[in-house]
Amino acid sequence: MTFPSTSFPDGVPVLTDGRVTLRAHRVDDVAAVVEQCRDPETLRWTTIPLGYDTAMGTGFVTEMVPKGWGSGAEHAFAVEVADAHGSPRYAGTVSLRDAGAGRADIGFVAHPAVRGEGVTTSALQLLLGYGFETLGLHTVIWWADQGNWGSRKVVWRCGFTFGGTVHRWLPERGEYRDGWVATLHRDDERAPLGPWWSLPTLDGEDVVVRPLRASDDERLVEGGNDLDVQRSVPAFPSPYRLEDAAAFRALATDAAAAGTSFSWAVADPRTDVLLGAAAIPHRTDTSAEIGYWLHPDARGHGYARSAVETLVAHAFTPRDMGGLGALRAYVRIDELNDASLAVARAAGFEMSGTERAGQVRRDGTFADMVVFERVNPLIDF
Repeated sequence: MTFPSTSFPDGVPVLTDGRVTLRAHRVDDVAAVVEQCRDPETLRWTTIPLGYDTAMGTGFVTEMVPKGWGSGAEHAFAVEVADAHGSPRYAGTVSLRDAGAGRADIGFVAHPAVRGEGVTTSALQLLLGYGFETLGLHTVIWWADQGNWGSRKVVWRCGFTFGGTVHRWLPERGEYRDGWVATLHRDDERAPLGPWWSLPTLDGEDVVVRPLRASDDERLVEGGNDLDVQRSVPAFPSPYRLEDAAAFRALATDAAAAGTSFSWAVADPRTDVLLGAAAIPHRTDTSAEIGYWLHPDARGHGYARSAVETLVAHAFTPRDMGGLGALRAYVRIDELNDASLAVARAAGFEMSGTERAGQVRRDGTFADMVVFERVNPLIDF
């Protein structure tokens, strides 16, 4: 399939939902296009050339966009929305690039003045309607650099199914970056497939449970190399390095967005120094597993118990109030890990059983895992 060759600008349709309009680009968009293409966030996540100037903006509007419509290779629209005074203004660009066989790549960039206002989501809904209903597309694919959460949330709102991370795939300024990919089929509902999961900051009794940061990496390495942590978390790399800490943080944000697992830093509420980590490594619609470890200099102060109680409260909080809405929280602990067993009991968990040979220890022996659980007191069983 090749998109139809269309005269520019007369053949470019005008699409609107009453608030947001897609139309042909005009020369009077150039100044706003340049503003957009000099914006640090735009440059961070796109392949737009550095040093973008008026000549480049003029070439984009008067040559690149018309060429795409004329050849059928790409249909790009200017996004227009009313400004604070009610006057129409350029708000970004959205496009479909022909990928053949009824498929297209979707691209979009928002002017910084309209971010966070739902303009790009509305623009994509208009663009997708055009692609499926006018161009006869079957599937649209989205690519973005790993970490581009703003773009990912937009396509989530439009119903895209996230396909994962492709390593070293997207070329950008002389390097290949890990890329996120998602798709939308013409028969899919153009609405979110599920909740937008996140990692909220949770205030505990003696700790704050917050998202991990790059400034935590050195403490993560210190804790990750501790012999007790290495023994209780055999999946940790050995030795644990700074690159392992960075990879852990990236994995944590990816897993949280998918809703499969959640990992936080446990920090001192006064100094914000990392005390350890706490996680919900596995969850279902009814249950949440709790995991935790502490930096060696943070032990013996009740921080682990406080962190566990904080995560249990979050797990039991209803989803419409920002929690996970779990009916049950549980921990799985090596029967020889006396310190973790004591934390579970102090946090109100009760033993419910034993998983025989439930984990392989670092030395190759098999560990029986003791299971403790708590039931959500807010639920009437």
